[in-house]
Amino acid sequence: MDEAILCSLVWGFVLYGLWRGYHRARYVDRYVLITWTIFISLGVVFTLRIKAVQPFVDACFYDYPVTFLVSLLAVLAATASYSLSLMWLVQRSPGLYRLRWFHLRLIQAAPGIAGLLVGMMAAHIAGWMSSFRAEHMMKWVVEGYGLLQSALVFVPVNAAMFRQERVFPMRVKHLATLLLCATFAFSAACSVVFLPSMIVTQKPYAGRYVVPRAPIAVICLVIILMPHRWLSLLLLPRRLRCYGRLAAVEHRLEKLVDIRRERLSLQQAFNPEQIEMAIYVTAINILDHYRRVDLGDPRGCELVAQIEALWPECADYDQLVEGLCRIRL
Repeated sequence: MDEAILCSLVWGFVLYGLWRGYHRARYVDRYVLITWTIFISLGVVFTLRIKAVQPFVDACFYDYPVTFLVSLLAVLAATASYSLSLMWLVQRSPGLYRLRWFHLRLIQAAPGIAGLLVGMMAAHIAGWMSSFRAEHMMKWVVEGYGLLQSALVFVPVNAAMFRQERVFPMRVKHLATLLLCATFAFSAACSVVFLPSMIVTQKPYAGRYVVPRAPIAVICLVIILMPHRWLSLLLLPRRLRCYGRLAAVEHRLEKLVDIRRERLSLQQAFNPEQIEMAIYVTAINILDHYRRVDLGDPRGCELVAQIEALWPECADYDQLVEGLCRIRL
């Protein structure tokens, strides 16, 4: 039941993300196709890992582990597709991350690995190896490929994107992607180490899995597919406090010079875009009129001195806004 709920949640966000992306752009290019391939493949993986689905599908193929093979092929497709999308990203943005020689080789290895998985299934059908050994050998191959991709490509590239990103919703998405890749890498490393003994002895692992990969993956995927404006709501209290500080500075300035203020309405206070616009308008209003303050007034002189002291310290708009919020009144 829990697996079905997680699967439904993943498919809900995947289909909503596909619909929202196509509804806004109205065109399909190679980047759209590769993104669809990634998320649809992950949805297939979650669907085929449901215990109630596996025997039903396998019964149609004489109880051969077809669902297990297809789920591994879907994992392979998602891994190779994501690696390909990152390669295109690095090629477009060479300042972000330097393309490594092995990146393309790992992508090119995916069709060969898919053929190897099919060959192992054929060997099981021919009676050359047991179902247990065939499944775990296939899993070991896919986990090893995933470990190489995660450790050598996914984690380094996503860490570079997280460091350079400044927009809060995108930073959250990059962090979720980085966590997903790191979890996949650690889980794959554990599988690569422990699966060979299971293949030799043909005894299943009796203990608990170290990494709960499925729940972490679902949470990260939901965050990645979540609209930006939903994530922006997390910043709402902080941005409201920022606006309140700026409004207090503007109110003090209003007592010193004649200015026109644009106040934030209650309805606008629940809209992140309106709050950002109000912060921008208030900050510009302060910067436009503070020079008109009479420096003979001690209170006005102190206010002007604090504002002018920000110019050497603040290199961009965000730093300037934070500096204005720290003004002592």
